[in-house]
Amino acid sequence: MFGLFYFLGDIIKSISSDTNTVIIQSNDSGDTGNAEEIIYTNSIIGFIDNDNSDLSKYITENLLYAGIRPVSPESKDPVQAMQELEVYIYRGEEFKIQTLIVIPEGFEKQLFSGSNTMVDVYSSIDSFSLTAISSGASSQTAIGSINWLLSQELFRLYKQDLNVDLDINYINYINSPVYPNDHTYLNSKTENVNAGMVLNYVSSQTMFLPLIIFLIVMMSTQMLAGSLVNEKTDKTLETLMTTPLKRMSVLLAKIFSAALYAVIYAATYIIAYKRFMDSLGGNASYPESFMEALENFGITFDAAAFAVIGAQLFLSVLCGLAISMLIGMMIEDIKTLQAYLMPLVFIIMIPYMLSMFVDLNTLPMVARILLYAIPFTHTFTAATNLFAQNYALIAFGVIYQLIFVAVLLTLAVRIFNSDKLFTLGQLAKNKPRQNSSPFKKLFSRN
Repeated sequence: MFGLFYFLGDIIKSISSDTNTVIIQSNDSGDTGNAEEIIYTNSIIGFIDNDNSDLSKYITENLLYAGIRPVSPESKDPVQAMQELEVYIYRGEEFKIQTLIVIPEGFEKQLFSGSNTMVDVYSSIDSFSLTAISSGASSQTAIGSINWLLSQELFRLYKQDLNVDLDINYINYINSPVYPNDHTYLNSKTENVNAGMVLNYVSSQTMFLPLIIFLIVMMSTQMLAGSLVNEKTDKTLETLMTTPLKRMSVLLAKIFSAALYAVIYAATYIIAYKRFMDSLGGNASYPESFMEALENFGITFDAAAFAVIGAQLFLSVLCGLAISMLIGMMIEDIKTLQAYLMPLVFIIMIPYMLSMFVDLNTLPMVARILLYAIPFTHTFTAATNLFAQNYALIAFGVIYQLIFVAVLLTLAVRIFNSDKLFTLGQLAKNKPRQNSSPFKKLFSRN
């Protein structure tokens, strides 16, 4: 708990920061000393000039004055260029550039004809978190800077050479001569859709999933622990143990009944949730071409996706049941059950809260190890890992949850089949009294 909360400050700080900065050695300065320069990582974009005209070169040479740093990838193919920009070395520092601007052929000719010109904009998506949505404005900033530069240059040329009649249409054209043709690069594929639209769609589809998972796990674990503690308090568990029923049968009945309860809730929530998402994500809300692009990216809530999410949800429920079973064996009083369940609530709540705001795969390695050590984390991130095609992480989560459940259930079975089932709670209750007995004797003497 201490380790997890220790990293929460850094995580929240990364959420609240708008841009990341890197300090590098500047070679633009004329000083002979080592000059340091602060670079905003979102200000670096890829730039491919297929026109090689005066206007396109003017944009390349002056984008820096607008706060944009263009870099030229080696490949002229947009898809290969996006792959190259995923790991780009700029002045000795490694950057992941998520925006690529491609100036098409005939760019200057069409501008001089007085008509708005299309520029290809490629945006890379590496996560589906709220931070990715809030930081995905670099392409818009680049297009705005290009329009600002072209407006000044076209107005200067208009005054000198173009000799165009000044009318309201031409004024509007000068204000915004370029418009973007948006492309999205995701899972090594490129589709002609807006990246912000893709992020908003995924966010709308997955925003309620962590809450559903949290409620199902909490309800099932509290039910099983409460049932066991109630029977111990009412002395009905001791009576049940004296019947011809095998203890293993009693234990499995309790686990399976709570698991069945969770499965019914999970199925009910998932069916209702799918119905709700279908009403939001149908053809009435999004064009057919957009839905086809999502399918090409692998972003679909099909039967396979629901099977993966449902399987990890069921495994999380089993993890919670195994933990709550052990807690119930150590508690003799129903009044103290909530206090003992509170650490479990926090353990579940931490990945639940973080998965709603950040992509856990972008966190520091130590934080990722601590978070993925929590078995419930794999269920909270199942949908986003599925969409990002992190199949290895999904497989690891399933195997880890199975091992976690097997170990705890084995321990619970051994305790349930022994006399520790009735003595473990008494030991936990009497231990602090034994520790305090010397102080009682000291005060009694005084």
